[in-house]
Amino acid sequence: MLLQLNIKNFALIENLSISFDDGFNVLSGETGAGKSIIIDAINYVLGSKFNKDLIRTGENKTFVEAIFTLTNCKTLEILKQNDIDIDVNNLVIISRETFQSGKSITKVNGKSILINTLKSISNTLLDIHGQHENQNLLSAENHIDYVDSYGEENLREFLLNYREKYNKLCEIESKINELAGKDGERDKLIDFLKYQIDEINSLKLKENEDVELEEKYKVLSNAEKINNTLNNSYSCLYTGSEESMSIYDNLGMVIKDLSLVQENLPKINEIIDALKDAYYNIEGGIEQIRSIKDDIFYDEGELEYINSRIYQINGVKKKYGNSIDDILKYRDKIKSQYDEMINSSEIIENLKNKRNNLMEELKVYGEKLHKERCEIAEELQLRIKSELDFVGLEKSTFKVSVEFQTKFYLNGMDKIQFYISTNPGEPLKPLEKVVSGGELSRIMLALKTVFVDKDHIPSVIFDEIDTGISGRIAQCVAEKMYVISKNHQVFCVTHLPQIACMSDIHYWVSKKVKDEKTYTTIKKMDYQEKEYEIARMIGGSEVTKLTLEHAKELIKMANSRKKLII
Repeated sequence: MLLQLNIKNFALIENLSISFDDGFNVLSGETGAGKSIIIDAINYVLGSKFNKDLIRTGENKTFVEAIFTLTNCKTLEILKQNDIDIDVNNLVIISRETFQSGKSITKVNGKSILINTLKSISNTLLDIHGQHENQNLLSAENHIDYVDSYGEENLREFLLNYREKYNKLCEIESKINELAGKDGERDKLIDFLKYQIDEINSLKLKENEDVELEEKYKVLSNAEKINNTLNNSYSCLYTGSEESMSIYDNLGMVIKDLSLVQENLPKINEIIDALKDAYYNIEGGIEQIRSIKDDIFYDEGELEYINSRIYQINGVKKKYGNSIDDILKYRDKIKSQYDEMINSSEIIENLKNKRNNLMEELKVYGEKLHKERCEIAEELQLRIKSELDFVGLEKSTFKVSVEFQTKFYLNGMDKIQFYISTNPGEPLKPLEKVVSGGELSRIMLALKTVFVDKDHIPSVIFDEIDTGISGRIAQCVAEKMYVISKNHQVFCVTHLPQIACMSDIHYWVSKKVKDEKTYTTIKKMDYQEKEYEIARMIGGSEVTKLTLEHAKELIKMANSRKKLII
């Protein structure tokens, strides 16, 4: 459940920290006091879209933090999947901070996460039932999800098997379409692939050939310079000239002369050893230089060939890859595609046979899903009708239509839609055709009551659920929300005293102006303050002795009814 909400610089809220309790929580206050801002802040911290106008005027950023108890196993599973640490006190601490620049920082238990991850977590923590949720329930395309959620235990295995086959079918369909294509386009693609394969094959490329050619090119293009350098080095080190002896001969003579005095000068031994090492190293270097210079010669014809070959290879690199290895891999890939297209008739025929077999298997699973859904729909209709009766729509008829289709869809072969007739003699109409605000709010509450336990979501917010209702119906709606609060933490934003008097905890949202700035605050009321607030809701701005007595009577009656609700 939601334990605490901390808000800074969000719309009219400067700095607010409020703790919440389990049970039925009611938020009330004057119109425009900021009740919707509290809900907006909760929506924001749970991952909804954010408008920079919600940053408090004059401030650079807004910050909202929500602290939940970890009670839903689905929440725990998502946290583990995203390597988010589990708090030692089993808390889920969500914070979101957004700057005027648009930069946003979102964290769960101290770890920064993406908004999509936040939404997947928050969907398991709290359900806000307002205008947006109404749209989800009204939209026929979502009705199959609600039915499947309600009957999840019975449908899970069938759905997993069906979707596995369905995904394979989609892959095969895609492959068939790719191979078949349009005749003109297919022929053009075959010709183009053959041209590319032939162009690459004509070069007869070898692995690392480009690297070897570059090395040869560097040597041949600088052959004269290299030869002169090697010859001069060889002469200086070994052959010498008429004017001077070579380094090799000079060093040999020095070693010989020093050896003559080493008996008389022992200290010279280390020097002689070092010079001998140098002598042998120079001798080895001379042999290497001789070998290299003998192999290097300038061949204009070979240089032209290498230059031309490098140019050809660079040409195909621009088209097919950055290296010869990339080019050869690309050739193998398009060769496989080319062979498939050349032999496409046979391949397509095989794929069609696989497709037909899969469709037969899918139809079997689709029929099993349909049978299960029909049974679930029967049970669901009865549950929803019972809830509709409770909220004053006892003359209504509700139907969950499950129609078996010939097409395959991701969730099966069924088209599911909710229908309702709110008055005797009226035909059943799609749920979205309900136009009465009072009827719609009660229908949505009835549906939510049925689905909320299946969601296993610990906290529920009812925002503007009292639209278009009053009197006895308002009392029924209040009792229904109290029933839900026995197993879930419930928040309700309301203007109706019949609903407010059923609360376990009552919060008063108010607005004040100080130094020409507006501030929204929220206060947890004690029993007397609750009586006064309900009296205000009954009588308007002026609270009289009579309205106060009426409020006390309402609360007393509500407490009596609450004791009867198990």
